[in-house]
Amino acid sequence: MLYMGKNKNISTGIIWGIGLGVLYCILLFIRWRLAANLLSFGVYAFVGYAVILGLLFFESNYRKKSEGGLIELKELFQTLFVSVLLFELFYSIFNLLYLKWIDPGVLDRLKKGTELMMDKMAMPDDQKKLSLQSIDDLKLSTETGSVIKGYFTSVAVSGVLAFFIALIMRKRKPVVVETN
Repeated sequence: MLYMGKNKNISTGIIWGIGLGVLYCILLFIRWRLAANLLSFGVYAFVGYAVILGLLFFESNYRKKSEGGLIELKELFQTLFVSVLLFELFYSIFNLLYLKWIDPGVLDRLKKGTELMMDKMAMPDDQKKLSLQSIDDLKLSTETGSVIKGYFTSVAVSGVLAFFIALIMRKRKPVVVETN
């Protein structure tokens, strides 16, 4: 068990970050299995990330309760940010492994599903070509530089959301004024 003494911020963030990371990998596996159906893929991507954010609220509530109901923004954000660093690392590594080695044909299925949907919508060819090109560009996301850039971008976005969660969930410790 991790040391929970002086710095609960980091140890709690590590525990929750690993748990959220494992859950995120399971959600990503299911999402990538839905790649042929663009609507299901998109909805599941949104719902999966909403679940992760909901669990960040749960984590912040857990952390606040462990401090007796009073916690400063800095302490709460530090815990959440450690979690974000870890679960986004899991996200990046899982996507790299899945897209490059586990199921390299998934992006082709996504492209085919997108193309079918655009044909049903009678989308203009130039717009269709642009959309399909963006899916082809996803294949480049398995290159090392793209994975690192994607990781830091994901950390930035999730970190901002974690900051807002910490801002909402904090409860300041009362200031005690001494009088002589």
